[in-house]
Amino acid sequence: MANSQHKKRTPRYDRIFAAIAIIFCSVLLIINICRYVKRTKPEEPETTGNVQISTENKTKQNLQELEINTEEIHQGNLILSNRAFPCQFSSEEVLAGNVPEQVDFVTIKSILDRKPSEIKPYTASDWEVGLDKETALAMDAWFEQFCQLTHLHDLRMIAGYKPESEDYDFHTGRTLTIGIFPETGSSYAYVPEGEYAWLKEHASEYGFIERYPEGKEEYFDKEITERRTATFRYVGRAAAEYITSQNFCLEEFLQEIRKYRVENMLVINSGGESYRLYFVPAEMDAPTTKVPIPENTEEYTISGNNVDGFVMILH
Repeated sequence: MANSQHKKRTPRYDRIFAAIAIIFCSVLLIINICRYVKRTKPEEPETTGNVQISTENKTKQNLQELEINTEEIHQGNLILSNRAFPCQFSSEEVLAGNVPEQVDFVTIKSILDRKPSEIKPYTASDWEVGLDKETALAMDAWFEQFCQLTHLHDLRMIAGYKPESEDYDFHTGRTLTIGIFPETGSSYAYVPEGEYAWLKEHASEYGFIERYPEGKEEYFDKEITERRTATFRYVGRAAAEYITSQNFCLEEFLQEIRKYRVENMLVINSGGESYRLYFVPAEMDAPTTKVPIPENTEEYTISGNNVDGFVMILH
């Protein structure tokens, strides 16, 4: 019987290494393609109620620079005012009308006096109580709409600009407290119940937020304990819509907005309007700060945060 011969096969390591290399390169290619698609694919907007929220990534957009006074971080609708960061303007200058860019003070009586009807849609606690003009006009529209819908005339603004208040937010001229003063029955601070719930539900449409919402106590001075459901702050519609939709307080919003820059803006669509928001750190060691803004931007608002930067809102 012939002896069978068995050839010993030697592994072709060159082929194995080549196969491994091909697999490795294919995996890298797939990963890079996925990253590219994720980076270039438009983000699906998050919808909360009537508010759509997304981001806009424009790394190669044409920009121009605005040069503004760094001290303007202490001005605007989004300034934070508390014991750690108090307002940087005096009540005497505000009431004398010397700092209209910070608080253009008006009394609520001056607004009510211009209304033709003898029956006013709401009242004010006294002749001197007032607010920043933009805030006051927004409040007037908010209260007037409530009156038209409910035929109730018992709203009263019981607190506005109060530079002596222990609640530092009232130093901004953009914070108010609502009272209910029915013709029959005792008065009380506003609570969002029954027909009055409409005010809180629609506050953001007029640029207002509940200033001290429940569950956010860690962000507030310990002195903030009373009339919390009755205290509202004007921040402008874009910020108000976002803050309300995300169940934020003002402090949380001012932290969140730091994530967004001109290359990666926060986009808010609400009520047929579109807004783009982003943060610009202030050049704290320089007298001026350069603020980037897309070319051909026709309408925008700049607000300081009273701490270290600016919030840009493009309309």
